[in-house]
Amino acid sequence: MKTQFIGPIRDQLNSNKILLFGLRTRNGTEDQPMPQGSMDFKGIEADATGIDFVGNEFRIPLRTSRNQGVGSRPQGGSLPAPGNQGYQYISEPLRFHYGAFNISGQLIKASESNEGAFERALTAEMDGVTDDLKRKVNIDAYGDATGALTTVTTGTASATQTVGSTVTFQGGELINIYDVTGTTLRNSAPLTVNSYVRASLTLTFNVTVTTTTGDIIVRASSDSTVSSHSDDLNNVTNGLKNIVKATGALHTLNPATAGQTFWASQVTAAAGAVIGENLLRQVKDNVGFESGSDEEAIWITTRGIRNRFANTLTSVKRFNDGQAMTLRGGFKAIMFDDQPMVIDDMCTLGTAYYLNCKALFWSQMSDWEWMEEDGKTLKWQPGKDSYIAYLFKYCQLGTWARNRHGAVTGGADDTK
Repeated sequence: MKTQFIGPIRDQLNSNKILLFGLRTRNGTEDQPMPQGSMDFKGIEADATGIDFVGNEFRIPLRTSRNQGVGSRPQGGSLPAPGNQGYQYISEPLRFHYGAFNISGQLIKASESNEGAFERALTAEMDGVTDDLKRKVNIDAYGDATGALTTVTTGTASATQTVGSTVTFQGGELINIYDVTGTTLRNSAPLTVNSYVRASLTLTFNVTVTTTTGDIIVRASSDSTVSSHSDDLNNVTNGLKNIVKATGALHTLNPATAGQTFWASQVTAAAGAVIGENLLRQVKDNVGFESGSDEEAIWITTRGIRNRFANTLTSVKRFNDGQAMTLRGGFKAIMFDDQPMVIDDMCTLGTAYYLNCKALFWSQMSDWEWMEEDGKTLKWQPGKDSYIAYLFKYCQLGTWARNRHGAVTGGADDTK
């Protein structure tokens, strides 16, 4: 009997990329209405300050101290000694992001002529790898610039490993595992994530690997070897774990250094408690006090934290009019002090970030482009009836005002 395939292709994967690209469609455009309650959040890429430049590193000057030549004196007294404004600069190298696919000449021809083709093969691959690369960069934007997707929480010799979180995995990922220093590679060839169990925080690979507690897991390429590592380790964009911190260096400045105390985000530890109004207001008020800017910010968090926060508002539900089932501020997009709380499934568990998107910058040397300096997007693979194409973007994520951001960390959340 003939088998009939019924199109179109139904996507089974979560392709949301909220932090960087907002609530849009799979191809990153807005050719469909924004989801109800999205608050029209277009993501950091759209709202952050764009910086286009040529070179491998940016430098941004900052005003960092006041003129101390001011004061009050008695009649006839000496005037204040003159002073001046203080300036420092921040810098950071770019990061280079790539996506590639190959396709056979036969498949290209078949999809052009076969009436049963659901999508043209070339279009499907180009759209798919664009979606995949943007999702990868969105995941990186929550990280610490090391490329770590998660860590091993209990080292063992097994194909099944217990990890800190499985949220970035959907199955099929190729990964490398390094020791905590990023020096020793645990696997001889890239591992494939065959399956995951979110409730038990386990990943099962295609082969057994011996790990140690604290090992880091990074995305790898299929051609990675022991002698020539091809993976994300220390090659990804800066992320919120680095940007929104009260300690540690960022863009060459460090709040522990004299004269750089201002270079700190406002971070409050929830210590396992539900993140409610009190903790959120502490962070917002601390950001406002230190930076004078707390009105143009949004909250980005997980579903578990959003739901627990919503449950703390049940006492203010209304059931007496057309707005029944609407929480204070609006349940369609939960608000806190008239600022929206947006969810992103890739957000760090237990964390609610308070971001001033206009104090972030998206520095770039290129947009999302295909390598076609020779005039061709598809490159012929010599000796084969197949072609390969490369998508790329040279960019970096950063902030020019670290004290305009905050976070609540370690809050009660779902196990994922």
